Amino acid sequence: MSNHPNVPPSTQPLLLAPIVLQRQRMLVPATLALTIFYTVSAAPMGIALPAQVWAFDLVTIAWLAIFTVLVMLRRIPAYWSHAVSTAVWVGPTAALLVTQYYTHNSSYVQLITMSIATAGVMLNLRHVLAGLILVNALAIPLVLRDVQSYPAFSIAVLITSGQFALMVHFLFRASLTRAETHRIAEAETARKLAFQLTELERSQSERDKLKDQLLHAQRMEAVGTLAAGIAHDMNNVLGAITSFADLLRGEITDTRAQRDLEQMIAEAERGAKLTRGLLAFSRRGQYRKQVIVAESVVRDACALLKRTLPKSIEIREQIAIGDANLEGDPVHIIQALINFGLNAADAMNGSGSLVVSAKLQQQAAGNALSLVPGRYVQISVSDTGIGMDAATKLRAFEPFFTTKPLGRGTGLGLSTVWGIAQAHHGAVDVESEPGQGATFSIHLPTTAAPLAARAAPALSQRVSRNGHLLVVDDEPMVRKGTARILKKMGFEVTAANDGAEALRIFAERDGAFDLVVLDMRMPVMEGPECFAELRKQSQVPVLVATGYAVDTEAQALVAAGAGLIEKPFRADDLVREVTRMLGVRLPGYETAG
Repeated sequence: MSNHPNVPPSTQPLLLAPIVLQRQRMLVPATLALTIFYTVSAAPMGIALPAQVWAFDLVTIAWLAIFTVLVMLRRIPAYWSHAVSTAVWVGPTAALLVTQYYTHNSSYVQLITMSIATAGVMLNLRHVLAGLILVNALAIPLVLRDVQSYPAFSIAVLITSGQFALMVHFLFRASLTRAETHRIAEAETARKLAFQLTELERSQSERDKLKDQLLHAQRMEAVGTLAAGIAHDMNNVLGAITSFADLLRGEITDTRAQRDLEQMIAEAERGAKLTRGLLAFSRRGQYRKQVIVAESVVRDACALLKRTLPKSIEIREQIAIGDANLEGDPVHIIQALINFGLNAADAMNGSGSLVVSAKLQQQAAGNALSLVPGRYVQISVSDTGIGMDAATKLRAFEPFFTTKPLGRGTGLGLSTVWGIAQAHHGAVDVESEPGQGATFSIHLPTTAAPLAARAAPALSQRVSRNGHLLVVDDEPMVRKGTARILKKMGFEVTAANDGAEALRIFAERDGAFDLVVLDMRMPVMEGPECFAELRKQSQVPVLVATGYAVDTEAQALVAAGAGLIEKPFRADDLVREVTRMLGVRLPGYETAG
C-alpha cells in the first residue's frame, strides 16, 4: 500500500521532493503562526510559562522564521526537502513536550496528540516512523505523570493519533506519487514528441536540401549535356571557317585581305576558347595543362567579368605580376575568378566596387596555406559586400554550403574554385569581417618553362611524298575543308560521313590508306568504336580530331597509339600532325601502293 507499483521505494522520496517543497511554502508559515499563537496565548489562559519554555519557544519561532524565508525564496535544495519538512514538524512538537514537562499542565497533552496526528503530512516514511516513536516515547511518561484521570485512555489516544498519522501518510504518498509519476510521464512524452517534431523538421529540411541538391545536379547534368552538344556543333562551324579561311589565305596575295583573314581566324580561335570552356564545364574535373601568361589570363577574366556582372558594379584592376607564367588550364583559372566575381556580386546585392588584383609572392616552408615553398601568383577578388563572420569563413569552401535562401544558391561555386586550386597545386583563402567586405584569393605556382613555340611548315609547302588518306567526319563543311587542305598537301583523299561508312570504305579498298583522320563524335558509329574496329583490321595510323583534348575517351585513344588534334584546327596544325604521323610508322604497317 505504501509504494506505487511503477516507482521503486528508494526513488520515491526524490520523486516527491518538488511536491514537498511546494507544500512547505504553505505549511511552514502556518506552523510559525500557530507556534507564536500558543506561546503568547498561554498567559491569558492562566498558564505561567517558565523562562526555559520561553527560551525554547523563541528558538523554535526563530528556527521556523528562517525556514519560512528560505522556503519562500526557494533557497532550499530538493534533496533537503524531506529533512526540512521533518524539522518543521519536530520543532513545534518538541516545544509542546518541553512546555508539558515544565508546566505539568495536562491540557498540553491534547496539543501533543494533535501534533502527532499531523505527522502524516511528512512524505518520508522513515522520518514519520522515527518521529512518532520518539515523540510517543517522550510523551507517554509525561501523560503518566500529569494526567490524573484515565491516563491509559490518553496513552491510547496518543497511539491512535500515531496510527492515524501513518494512514494519512500512506494515502497522501500513494496519491501524490501516482500524480507525480503521471506528470513526469506526460512531461517525458511531451519532450519526446517535441524531439520527434524537431527531428521531423530537421529531416524535412535535410530532404528539402537534398532535393534541391539533386535538382541542381540534374540541372547541371542537363546543362552540361546541352553545353557539350552546343560546343560540338560550334566547333564544327568554327572548324569550317578556320579551314576555308586558311585555304583562302594561301591563295590570295592582297595584304589587306590577308590581314582580314587573319582577324577572321583569330576570332574563330577566340570562339574556340569559349567552346572549350563549355566543354570543360560539361566535363568537370578534366584539366588542360599548358604554359600560359598569368597576366593574360587575369585580364581575360576581368574582361569577361565586365561583360557578365551588372553595370552598377565598378570593376578595377591592379595587376603587377610582370611576365610570370603559370602551368595550368586557362579556362578553369578564368572560371575560378568568375566564380569569385559572381560570389562578390551576390554579397554586394548587385551594386558596389570590385577589385581584381594580382601580385607575386614567395611562399616559405611551413606557410599557413601548406604550399610547397616557391614563387606564386596571388590573384585576389575584393568586394565591398556584407562580409562574413568567422564561422562562415571556416565553411566558405565546403561543397553545398551557402548562406543564400533555398533555391538561390547551390554552394558549389567556391568549392569548385577550391578544386581548381588543388588541381593546379595551389590554394585558396579568404579574408573578411562582418560589414567590411571580403577578399578571396587563389595562389598558383609559377613555372620557369617557356611558352610553347608555334612552328609549322607553311601551307604552300607540299609534303615530299604522296599517299592516300581517309577523312571521317559527319559535318560536311569540316570534312570538305579538311579534305581540301590535305589535297593541297599532295595527298589523295577519300571522305566518309561516319564510322560505319569509313569501315566499309576501308574494307572495300583492302585497307589501302596511309592515314585516317577520325572525328570523335559522329552518328551511327562514333570515333572510339570505329578506331577499335580499325585496329582489328590494320595498324594504319589514326589522327583523332576532337573538340576537347583532355576528354577521357580521347586520351584513351592516344594511349592506344592514335594521334590527336584539337578542333577547330589551323591548316598549319593539320600539316604538322600529318607530317609527324607519316614520318613515324607503327610496327607491322606497310604503306599501301
